[in-house]
Amino acid sequence: MLNEGLVSQIAEELRGGRDGASLVEAYHTADIASALERLESDEARIAAFDAIPEEEAAEILAYLDDHYRSMILERSSAGKIGRIITHLDSDDAADILASVDDDIAEKVLRSVSDEAPEVVALLQYDEESAGGIMQTELMSAPGHFTVRQTIDAMAGKEEEIGDIHNVFVTDAQQRLVGVVPLRKLILAAQDKKMRDLVGEGPLVYATTEMDQEKVAQLFKRYDLVSLPVVDGDGRLTGRILIDDVVDVLEDEASEDIMKLVGANEEALDAGRSALQMARYRLPWLASSLVAGFITGGVILQFEGALKELVALTAFIPIIMGVSGNVSTQSSTLVIRGLATGKFNPEALTSYFVREVKIGVTLGAVCGVASALFALIWQGSPMLGVVVGVSLFLAIMCAAILGTIIPLFFRWVNIDPAIAGGPMVLALNDLTGVLIFFGIATSLISYLI
Repeated sequence: MLNEGLVSQIAEELRGGRDGASLVEAYHTADIASALERLESDEARIAAFDAIPEEEAAEILAYLDDHYRSMILERSSAGKIGRIITHLDSDDAADILASVDDDIAEKVLRSVSDEAPEVVALLQYDEESAGGIMQTELMSAPGHFTVRQTIDAMAGKEEEIGDIHNVFVTDAQQRLVGVVPLRKLILAAQDKKMRDLVGEGPLVYATTEMDQEKVAQLFKRYDLVSLPVVDGDGRLTGRILIDDVVDVLEDEASEDIMKLVGANEEALDAGRSALQMARYRLPWLASSLVAGFITGGVILQFEGALKELVALTAFIPIIMGVSGNVSTQSSTLVIRGLATGKFNPEALTSYFVREVKIGVTLGAVCGVASALFALIWQGSPMLGVVVGVSLFLAIMCAAILGTIIPLFFRWVNIDPAIAGGPMVLALNDLTGVLIFFGIATSLISYLI
């Protein structure tokens, strides 16, 4: 959790021109990054960033919001960027280079020729694939190595590799054959072969083309802290650490939530103008506007019923609002289940039946409550029946629509998250209005 007081204090010290070297000794780089974002101008941020030693500046750059990171990179020389990324893991360096113009990235890579091959290799992968989030720094050992040889090979590589959780065992062709946890390595006999330490269970790994959401599901399913990544021939190419997966989960969750309202991550960018942010949100409003016109047109078709019984108008928001909430709840649960891998397509029938039962239960409770309310308010038992039955059926249909639509989108290979917005709500409003006025029209003679 962000310590607002601490961040404000660091920001004040940055404004006061405190020496960057002493600042990084006193505070965590993540808090310094947050304080940099609090400064009043880009010029102040650049000045404060330039005063920080390059090794810590690299860490701060990785913590910064995309907008502020891009601003600093655009105003820095290729040589400086190159010096900074030499202090980063290969995956973080690749992410930074992917965010700058191609000509700047090329200049940076030329300035750091020692680092270029690994970083260039990562840039070829889709940024949302396992190859795009992996790092090439890892500890591997051939299967014929003894424990002693492996430990000796690890010595002195703490700066090069960083955290080591597992040793990846390979064959003569660098194909992955197993994973040995560091704990198991340390406790094993010194003369034991690495291939003998490999467990007998299934080997868990990711391929370079695997989607990052599936990678996250592997970490969750098997309770991993690191995961090897192999190419199409099974050769070890990198590893993914749990901290990268946490970022993936946050990004994917934010993306899904934004899609539910018809927007994207750029709508949250602090550097965007009000006009730009309005443009990102406009598609959602436009689709809602169209759906509203359609629903309004349907209501006009029942103009006669409205003239005969004006009281019906008062219950339109109730029918649309309550059923709309139910459809949104159902679609959100399905979308989340699909995203996390908890939804099992093979159990579709049982899930659908359960959702219908939920709709019946919710519809019965809300239907009875609304019927009693209509009876007491308007003094008409038949109006209570119309409202109660309509709400019951509308809620049932809402639960079914909220379940079916995301699954349909997944079936036709369209991201189901978009179904949580205009599509579900528009169809739900139309269905609710048709049910309500259909029943009211058929019973109008008993209502007047």
